[in-house]
Amino acid sequence: MSLKSCVPLLLAPLALAQNPGGQVPGGAAQGAPQVQRSPMLIPQAVILPLGGRELTIDGSLSDWPELPALRLDDGRQISGTGYGAWHGPEDLGAVVFLVWDKTHLYVAAAVKDEWHRALDAETLSLTEVPAADSVVLSFDPERDTRANGNDPGRREDREFWLADEPGREVVQWDRLRGTARVLETAVARAVVLHDKEHGLTTYEARIPWSEILPVSMKPQAGLVFDMQIVVNDFDESTDPMPQTRIGWTFGCGPVVDPGLFGSAMLVADAAALQGKVPEFPAKPSVPRSDVLDADLWRGLTSELLQAPPVAQEGTDPPELVGGTGRLAILEKIDDQCAKFPRVDYLELNQRINRRMSREVAGICARGLPSWWRDRLVSVSRAAADPVPNGTARLFRLPMGGWLVRTSQKNFAVDAAGPDLAELLWGGIEFCILTQPLDVTRRNDQLLMRMFFAKPSRPVLTHIAFHLPVVSMNEMPLVEPGQSYGQPTGAMVRTIGSKLQDGSVTWSCSYRVEVPAGPTMLFAGNTLRPEEIEAQQVDLLVISPRNPSGYQIVAKVDPGIVVLDDGFLCQALPNQARVTLRDLHSAQRAIQPRRSVILAPGESWDVPKRK
Repeated sequence: MSLKSCVPLLLAPLALAQNPGGQVPGGAAQGAPQVQRSPMLIPQAVILPLGGRELTIDGSLSDWPELPALRLDDGRQISGTGYGAWHGPEDLGAVVFLVWDKTHLYVAAAVKDEWHRALDAETLSLTEVPAADSVVLSFDPERDTRANGNDPGRREDREFWLADEPGREVVQWDRLRGTARVLETAVARAVVLHDKEHGLTTYEARIPWSEILPVSMKPQAGLVFDMQIVVNDFDESTDPMPQTRIGWTFGCGPVVDPGLFGSAMLVADAAALQGKVPEFPAKPSVPRSDVLDADLWRGLTSELLQAPPVAQEGTDPPELVGGTGRLAILEKIDDQCAKFPRVDYLELNQRINRRMSREVAGICARGLPSWWRDRLVSVSRAAADPVPNGTARLFRLPMGGWLVRTSQKNFAVDAAGPDLAELLWGGIEFCILTQPLDVTRRNDQLLMRMFFAKPSRPVLTHIAFHLPVVSMNEMPLVEPGQSYGQPTGAMVRTIGSKLQDGSVTWSCSYRVEVPAGPTMLFAGNTLRPEEIEAQQVDLLVISPRNPSGYQIVAKVDPGIVVLDDGFLCQALPNQARVTLRDLHSAQRAIQPRRSVILAPGESWDVPKRK
């Protein structure tokens, strides 16, 4: 396909590959479009030279030469089709064109999108991928990337973000190291134009090779590198997450493998297209790593099961509680969480929350996310075991949050991670959100299942947030200082206070009383001692981030303190993650009161004190 033929194709329904059954594309009344399920071939592309032509980066593609197209117009390449997020090729489809010279790679994309979202903010954020329709270009010069997360093959990879923002800038992301920067406009430029009448967005960019390739590699005919192209589609003005994505290699398997890139070759002239497509070299083998070594993660679980949690009872150093064997395994888990890239962690939670199931499955196939998934399966099995009367069993969910099992039923607090709605749904009576605006501390699929259950199950939140097909205006909110009874008799009291202007703090605390069972306090990070009564609790869950932790512990005199926020990845750019050392320091600060550290998937029985 040539560049000049791509626009008419996009303006017409791209129905053949996506609609083999003859269904009318784009029609919401007909339901979700049917797509072929057989995997696509791993794509390869040849990139022609620019020659003596000059390109003006202005968003118009009229000065581009005839070129072969990279197609992103097949339903198998779509990620995120649940709840009507994608209703056919009119909603999202693209063709991409590449051309090169000795100094730059030039990129053009024509994206079919019914509603275009430009960058909302006045200034460009360089902390995570902003909420705007965008094209993301990833390059793997050494062709050795095999996974998401802390994959050593990503060390020389480069990623660039193109979106509709006034600076005409190209952003270079380094997810592995957690940095980003705007390239100098003298050498890199991107222009994005949207045709509202036809629902067509045009991206045009110029990226210097010096930003794409390592110093040891030069742009020349015959050069082969791996590449990924993803289009992010935001169809809701209040949603900070993309509802739909389409990727160049997303249709190459039953799941979206984040380590699977296509390959591209620079060619000297168009002769390569005259029935003589060049042969691409095989991808190189890569050494074993922590990310790819499944045996390492199975061994981690085995070691953890042999060193169960032990409460710190007195004045012994917290590091020695449970023995040196448990300390070593906790250090391993903490180290892996510290190494996992922050933006990858945020985006995994986003993919989970927007039900991009194939992407989530691909990400969770290797490395730390695979271990989280395995530990969640273990929690699901263990949660089926009966709990003695008068006792609550507290499970540390692997990606954060808590599941509480009682003799009556379960409830969840800040539950995050994949497949919660499938693995833990059955017995959950209600969900509590202490920090609802943090996408890493909730699972939207679980919450929607709670909302739409017959009868609906309570979701206790003090701040409204965007949920697909749930109006923010209709989301019930709790009031600080009020109590809420639950069907099985549990009583939940919201603890906190409103600010002078009537707004609420970003975190909230909850006191849960279970009939004939223990009283539990889940303390938000902004909880102050003066906001709580001097009443004993059987369990206090509190984070080392709470600056008043020691005073709160002294005031409520808990039977056991369980420390929150441990063994998580960094989520905020301006807030360091809670380390194992921080957890041990918090234990020392509250001595001689009993406390315990739970690793992902572990549990602790909390009896009601007599």
